[in-house]
Amino acid sequence: MNLVSIIENNRDLADITRLLHAHGGHCYLVGGGVRDHFFGVPSHNFDLEIFNLPSATIIDILTPRYKIDYIGKSYGILKIRGLDIDIGVPRRERRQGPLHTDFAVQEDPFLPLEEAIRRRDFTINSIYFDIKNRQIVDPFSGLADLENRVLKHTSERFSEDPLRVLRGMQFCARFALTPAPQTTALCRSLSPKFLSQERIAQEFTKLLLQGTQPSAGLHFLKDAGWTPFFPELHQLIGVEQDPIRHPEGDVFEHTCCVLDTFARNRTGNFEDNLTVGFALLCHDFGKPTTTFKDSQGIHSYWHEIAGILPAEKFMERLCIAKNIILQALTLIQYHVEPRRLFKRRASDADFRKLSYNVRRIDLLALLGYCDCAGRVDHNEEIRAWILERARALGILQAPPKAIIQGRHLVELGIESGKDFSKILLRFYFSQLNGDFSTLEEGLSMVKKSLAPPQVV
Repeated sequence: MNLVSIIENNRDLADITRLLHAHGGHCYLVGGGVRDHFFGVPSHNFDLEIFNLPSATIIDILTPRYKIDYIGKSYGILKIRGLDIDIGVPRRERRQGPLHTDFAVQEDPFLPLEEAIRRRDFTINSIYFDIKNRQIVDPFSGLADLENRVLKHTSERFSEDPLRVLRGMQFCARFALTPAPQTTALCRSLSPKFLSQERIAQEFTKLLLQGTQPSAGLHFLKDAGWTPFFPELHQLIGVEQDPIRHPEGDVFEHTCCVLDTFARNRTGNFEDNLTVGFALLCHDFGKPTTTFKDSQGIHSYWHEIAGILPAEKFMERLCIAKNIILQALTLIQYHVEPRRLFKRRASDADFRKLSYNVRRIDLLALLGYCDCAGRVDHNEEIRAWILERARALGILQAPPKAIIQGRHLVELGIESGKDFSKILLRFYFSQLNGDFSTLEEGLSMVKKSLAPPQVV
């Protein structure tokens, strides 16, 4: 389907552009909608840039049919409520401070087209489709770069917004792009010092959840000289691994392999993917402080424990949601368990105890599978075995429910007090250990253990 058909088949998009053209506007489809079309990727979000009409007039024209929201009033960006359509007007920008938002912005609906395009970040995002004349406008050769899978900055104005470096990271990951040397060199002169952590987190989230080849994004970040701004990630570079077990290279390269495997195995759940994605990105943050070499080889004992604190600091700096952090840290702490369980053919009790600690064995199995990426013994067998055992025990996504409840203790005449929860926990651990599996067995065990000793 060509761009004309895409617009005509979207009733609202076609209606909006007809209305604006009828009032003297000149509408261009820009950005991701055009880029994704030529990459062969379905796009459901459309950005329009309207020339010859100020935003106030656009609002007056569209308000009788659509509800309009400002999503960036100072930038002249309009959002059509309920639709994935954003409308912008050409603008002039002048930096007046160090922050990402420190721009003086002035609408200029009569700005020359090439000057308007010049302010965009990358050439692949600088391809305009002239809806009225049904033709491509591509003054910066974005189509050629797109065809050759090259990431290249559009103009010298790229430097005005350092966030574009991280956008380049996630674009490389999403579309397997090779950065142009001049773009990489320009990125080395920029810094995220004044970027908000929330905006940085958004770009890492796209890397993890939309990237088809996250390794390309991480390599771009490294080549652009930006990994030192993320010290926990930067410290992975050059940390050796056993070359026989890990032929992929150092811990940084291992992390790249792990995330590429994850990109091919993501689930359909946003929160689960975000949790596993960040857990995998951070899972070996403990290796720089635990790795050593001796006559037997290269080792990193207890790196899973050592990695908890740096992983927590990394995710907290990015303002990741607390529930995501907590589950990700748990997965990191236990990420070597799948292989250990498989190696010793663990018992049902081992699985129940693990489910109590990690809550989500299904996510741990996915993380463990991805963690094997790059290893010579990488296979699906461990993950399949873990999932089969957990599913059979009914603990795939949650630990078993406690059989002995507080009301049972009360019925047995045990008064609620400071030791009440300890008693419940004691018998819950007995349940996990397999000492009983029914309420009758559990109550019998409670009665025996809490009965006063007989005097002989």
